[in-house]
Amino acid sequence: MAMVSLRAHLSKWLVLMITIISTISNGRARARVLGSDEVTGFDKPKGVVKTIESYETREVIDCVDIYKQPAFDHPLLKNHTIQMKPSSNLKANGSGSVEGVLNQAWRKYGECPEGTIPIIRPQSHTSRHAIRCVFVHALILNFHFLKSLFYIGQYAVVYLNSGNFKGAHATINVWNPVVLDQEASFSQIWLTAGPRETVNTIEAGWRGDGYWETGCYNLECPGFVQTSDKIALGALLDPFSTYGGKQYDITVDIVKNQPLGRWWLRIQNVEVGHWPQDLFTSLKDRADKVAWGGEVVNLGLDGRHTSTQMGSGHLPSEGFFGKASFFRHVSIVDGGSFGRDPENLQKRVSKPGCYDLIINEAERSQLGVNFYYGGPGYSAQCEK
Repeated sequence: MAMVSLRAHLSKWLVLMITIISTISNGRARARVLGSDEVTGFDKPKGVVKTIESYETREVIDCVDIYKQPAFDHPLLKNHTIQMKPSSNLKANGSGSVEGVLNQAWRKYGECPEGTIPIIRPQSHTSRHAIRCVFVHALILNFHFLKSLFYIGQYAVVYLNSGNFKGAHATINVWNPVVLDQEASFSQIWLTAGPRETVNTIEAGWRGDGYWETGCYNLECPGFVQTSDKIALGALLDPFSTYGGKQYDITVDIVKNQPLGRWWLRIQNVEVGHWPQDLFTSLKDRADKVAWGGEVVNLGLDGRHTSTQMGSGHLPSEGFFGKASFFRHVSIVDGGSFGRDPENLQKRVSKPGCYDLIINEAERSQLGVNFYYGGPGYSAQCEK
């Protein structure tokens, strides 16, 4: 794969990403293969019933028979039974969007029929700097890759380090960060279990992508079972928040559902799908750690700290709403069906001059547990 020139660029789209990181099922790091400059040079997946092309974004969406989706290529899911919705109405504390519901452009050109799921066909990134949006980013990685990935990460998060967690929720402000080629900027929820050597983690949120192509994206790695015909995981979303202007957000829930023990993903109150219990070892029954906030991949390829932005690209000390990015209505599920406010949150900021986080107590009664976070990366203040 040709190396793209290293430069900062403003991407046009945001990423909603869901990640599995674990050491199970003989998992290993896998590299995504890119095509040519054409809209797509990739073959249709099996089970395609209908194909939709978005002319404004150049995306190709294949409507695939729900029983022929990639999840069932996983050896542990050969006899898996699809559950279309959770067995109970699991709700977490939260609120509606600041400014309506984020839309996917491809749906202007058609809908997937009932009994199918939309899958975005892989495309070239060589001629368009687009940030991928709303996708299951299913990484199944070995420990050595995990260790190297964490080493280059810069964080601004709040977390609970021990507990018996059955789910987590947040309303996450969405922005359009500047991202250097080959790097990434994440705003997400982490649910984690197990020691570092055998860690299982599910991560949900949005991602700014500067060609960080290690791993498997969308539904390319089998494991996540999608049930919704409305959301194409990996397809582009618009609009996003602007500095001093309108603000947009998404609600994200990951909740353990009994009696089948599946981890369900909900986006904007749409049940997108689930991770079967059989995929996990440490995370099979519960999570023992949960975190919310931002992460930036800092490769330092030009010999200094990256200028990849986190959140809005502005520090929370510059101002709150409309300036710094936020998380609101942060909650956990640790028993029963409803979320509650986390208590005794801890804060971790790896380099405050580059990216910072401020918990906002003043508006807690209206916004629940909430915080502002992010930053520009490289600057005179960051270098100090």
